[in-house]
Amino acid sequence: MSRDGYDLKRSASLALSEAEAEATRLFLDLWRRKAGDRFAPGRDDFDWLELPMEVVPRIMIVDVLDDPRDFRYRYFGTWHVDCHGHDMTGKCVSEYPDPDYRDFVANDYANVLAVRAPTLSTVSMTLNDLPYRCEILRLPLSDDGRTIDKIMVVESELD
Repeated sequence: MSRDGYDLKRSASLALSEAEAEATRLFLDLWRRKAGDRFAPGRDDFDWLELPMEVVPRIMIVDVLDDPRDFRYRYFGTWHVDCHGHDMTGKCVSEYPDPDYRDFVANDYANVLAVRAPTLSTVSMTLNDLPYRCEILRLPLSDDGRTIDKIMVVESELD
């Protein structure tokens, strides 16, 4: 599939213990500390000042929308803006022009809702004509302690 300089080659789900990137392990540990005995922390549990500044541009936060199910980007880090060539903040996954890429992203977010836990995958692609391999951590967030209302996504480059 090709869109905005992306040519997705392969995606594989991993166990959380298989995380390679330091930023992935750091965010997973932070998420676990913030969750405590809850199944997921809320968005307000995170202070942007405690996050590593070099990783913040690679973060996305999506709002989970119902009826119909969709995901709206609340925060779309500047690294992603540079890669996509546009800012998706305030826009929904359903607005991605390429249906294959849109389905790929929507399915990954829906999986977080289904398992009600962090998910980890690696993705290999060509990004703006260059080979690129990354690890994507998706972290459920819940403001009411029951419903996943947001998902924090952290993308870390590998190799």
